[in-house]
Amino acid sequence: MSEDVLSQVFEPFFTTRQNGKGTGLGLSQVYGFVKQSGGPVSIDSTIGRGTTVHLYLPRAEPARTAMLR
Repeated sequence: MSEDVLSQVFEPFFTTRQNGKGTGLGLSQVYGFVKQSGGPVSIDSTIGRGTTVHLYLPRAEPARTAMLR
């Protein structure tokens, strides 16, 4: 992805597709989910080689169960 595209990739409704061929909500929703969960998200991209999206979610602690007597 170009620097211009990378700078907008998480914005809702941003897309590089033609009109009527997509909404651009995918990465925006991913970004919102990861941020709401308390983790970071980043993108590494090299033109002609590909793009990788890194999602880091916090580790969940096991649920505690009430002890019955």
